[in-house]
Amino acid sequence: MVMIPDKLFDLAFEFKAAKPWKLLHPAQFFAVILSDGKPRFCQVFGGSSGKPALWIHNSEQSVQAYLRMVHSKQVNFYSKVDYLVEQEAYILTFENKAAMAPSELETMQKYLKKRELKPSGSGFYPVFRVTTSRHRTWMYRDKSEADNTMACLQVIMKLLEHVKSGEKINKYVLDLRLHTHDKRLSIPAVSFDGQELSHGVVDFTVGNKPKCYQPRWNDLQVARMKKAKKTGAIWVADQGPLPEALINEDAQMNEYGEAIKAPYFPEMMAVFDEASGELLFMETSTSDKDIYGNIAKSLMNTIIDMGCPMTVRVRNDAAEAMFKGLCNKLHIKLDRRESIPELDDFRCDIHAQWMEGQGFTEEEIKQELGKVFEDPDSVPSRRKRENNRIEMLVSIADSLVEDQSAAEEFIKYASSRGIMDKVPDIVFDNLADAVLLFDIEPELEKLVKVEFRRRYYEDDFDDDFDDGEDEY
Repeated sequence: MVMIPDKLFDLAFEFKAAKPWKLLHPAQFFAVILSDGKPRFCQVFGGSSGKPALWIHNSEQSVQAYLRMVHSKQVNFYSKVDYLVEQEAYILTFENKAAMAPSELETMQKYLKKRELKPSGSGFYPVFRVTTSRHRTWMYRDKSEADNTMACLQVIMKLLEHVKSGEKINKYVLDLRLHTHDKRLSIPAVSFDGQELSHGVVDFTVGNKPKCYQPRWNDLQVARMKKAKKTGAIWVADQGPLPEALINEDAQMNEYGEAIKAPYFPEMMAVFDEASGELLFMETSTSDKDIYGNIAKSLMNTIIDMGCPMTVRVRNDAAEAMFKGLCNKLHIKLDRRESIPELDDFRCDIHAQWMEGQGFTEEEIKQELGKVFEDPDSVPSRRKRENNRIEMLVSIADSLVEDQSAAEEFIKYASSRGIMDKVPDIVFDNLADAVLLFDIEPELEKLVKVEFRRRYYEDDFDDDFDDGEDEY
């Protein structure tokens, strides 16, 4: 951890006393150019928009993440997680003592004693944190972080002096509320040479997305996967960051028991069989040193063990990037969809479990995830109906076939809709017997009858079962 210099605390209290949130809205951005030539993009929070804070974005990617969230048609739990994972910023907030880490509190108490200050009021203590891509907001651990924050605050205080002396605030900021549809933004930038402010502009294109990880499969790995049996399966894959940050197992701790390096947000991938709904594998990162290595290895082993699918269906950039090169090499169809509702259900359950563990109430979880559990179309209700259906099919299969693998195939295909032409003959014959012997759900019964006629009669037939006397 880095000891926060007294000068930085001095600037923090000056910033708070200036009350810049009375002049600026969080949607008003401005840039500060430091001696390294790189722009830092600044936001001021406070007043009606919440407790006082200063965000100093260290990259264009961090600003892009903010823009994606605020311009999203619907801000939900998932977009918030993506936003947190992509942030790269220095953050100054004003907190109560309870929000501070032991090391921060000790440093603050030394400063207050030296300056002969006494804490007063709520949110008295300035707290400096940094967030980097894929890592949780954490204490400063590098001297440059404190130095850059100090340099930015010095420029910001000079800027505020100019505004209070009568200069127009619009000269220094870009109000993003007035540019919601712009593809390019020109953000006013200022720098300070020790004597006067210099003005400039930082341009960037709106909508640039972060690059997604693509595994580099070597020839040996590809050769092993090519030996796997070819199947007609359709896989449905989901990938994204999890909201719970983890500390590396080998993390170093300071004298207060605090991790020196910030906890990381692990990546998660889950792959389902589309026909049966079976979860084939779910894997997460084991270290921030190799976020995707464990996932790629598990994916390769799943293909070797279970065979190559005919199609992989995905819905986001991360999953598409993970599979794209692999599908090309193994001649697997990659099917990108705008929406896969089943994956929303799965992700909701994952996040609901996490929120419950964090102490959220059931009502808060419902509101945040957009789930209404009492709705007959909700995830729990549908699952209950699906479980009852599967139990019925298991019972029928046990009565019809002695071979366990055939029974499993029967359940797999009978649980699906509209793929009767792909059901193996031995399984389909058992299915046809089930229609004669058991009270099968009408829609499934009709599918079986249509497929029976397609398989065993070459002539056209009348697809009308209302007479109740169809015979095989």
